[in-house]
Amino acid sequence: MKKNAYVTIIASSELSEMRLDELVGRRGLVVEDLPQNRKKNRGGLVLLEEIYMDEFLWFIPEESVSYE
Repeated sequence: MKKNAYVTIIASSELSEMRLDELVGRRGLVVEDLPQNRKKNRGGLVLLEEIYMDEFLWFIPEESVSYE
């Protein structure tokens, strides 16, 4: 994931497995890219523009982002 890039969250099987489908369509800023050498759960921390479940910062799988 590209750090400091704005993204839109898109649907993916990984996001569904995490039960975070309600985040689809939301915008945010990638604040931390987690190590690429991980075989599972590749992604990053995204700071959402709008709060979701009392939190702004969420782990979002790499397959669930669309860069703007």
